[in-house]
Amino acid sequence: MLRSHFLAGTGALAIGGAVPGQGGFLQQINLGVSVPLTGDLAHYGEQIVKGAQACCDETNRFTPSPTHWWAVRTFDDQNSPTVATSNVFVAASDPSVIGMIGNLTVETTLAALPQYANASFALVVPSVTADVITARGYRNVFRLPTKDSTEGQLYGRAALSKGANVVALATPGDYGASIANGLVAQARTDKHDASLVAVEERSDPADIAVIVLRSNPTHVFLAGKPDRFGPIAKALRKRGFKGAFGASDSFFTTAVIDPYGEAMDGALVVTSTPPLERIPTIVSLLRDFQGEVGEVTAFSAYGYAAAQLLIQAYGRGNAKDRFSLLTQLQQGGAYNLIVGQFGFNFNGDASLPNVYLYELSPKGFAFKKAAIPSGFVL
Repeated sequence: MLRSHFLAGTGALAIGGAVPGQGGFLQQINLGVSVPLTGDLAHYGEQIVKGAQACCDETNRFTPSPTHWWAVRTFDDQNSPTVATSNVFVAASDPSVIGMIGNLTVETTLAALPQYANASFALVVPSVTADVITARGYRNVFRLPTKDSTEGQLYGRAALSKGANVVALATPGDYGASIANGLVAQARTDKHDASLVAVEERSDPADIAVIVLRSNPTHVFLAGKPDRFGPIAKALRKRGFKGAFGASDSFFTTAVIDPYGEAMDGALVVTSTPPLERIPTIVSLLRDFQGEVGEVTAFSAYGYAAAQLLIQAYGRGNAKDRFSLLTQLQQGGAYNLIVGQFGFNFNGDASLPNVYLYELSPKGFAFKKAAIPSGFVL
């Protein structure tokens, strides 16, 4: 998912204190959301906030507590590690903030991780898939989307046909490299021919196409940003490549349909986002969600799921504050969220990760299958 920087300042406060309820006043409990709310990435941050707010609203309406009321407190993240860290200090000074959701990009999340841990905040990560987020030993991090290397492994198991010769393209050190490495490792384990081709920042698509075709691949996987890797797909088709394309979750956006839908017709795009409309257990919930936010996006869905996780853990453990909430999440257990059933391993990744494959065409995306089939998605 997103790998760029953020923008914004410390953040707007939700209403604090108590709010009127039947027969008295209810305590307001806040979920902190630290994401960009101004600048180039504000659109994505706002979607996460809308998702978290919709979950709070749904909980307050349909499963209200006699003692408390759920709300969101936002913290505007300025695409700055310094601001991301200072947001944690501000949130920690407010005892009504019992858990945090964030951040949007890898740089800001990494910068703030030590302070989240020092403040004993349970941090639910809704968008960052980089392996490094859960590789640093912090026991307060709970990541919802599948990490990059696992995404590549699961794609390899689900998408490669017998005898495939796969070439994965990635830019070393950038988004997609871990996905490509995971795919190649899995492909080799499964006895496929597999190789990795490095795509540098200024690589010419035509030159990359020549290098790729030397391996006579049957399957080319594009692990990186569409504006860099989409032109390579076009160059490969121009040079006669007739095989299959695969692509990482950065391609799971309608923005790729017009420029690359024809060249990549039939490509399988892998993403952590399930087809929500095909999940029988959330039909009513999804209808309410759509009524509140309009179009449900991957960012709003994971914002919703992040709030669900914190709210469910709070209720399950009769938590009183952020410390007991964190303890409850660390104890394990399964949580039924809008994007799947989740338990977490010691590092904070899903204990049973999954990804979903969609077929790209000039008309859009069509769901094909889950990497690991289950009754969750029809």
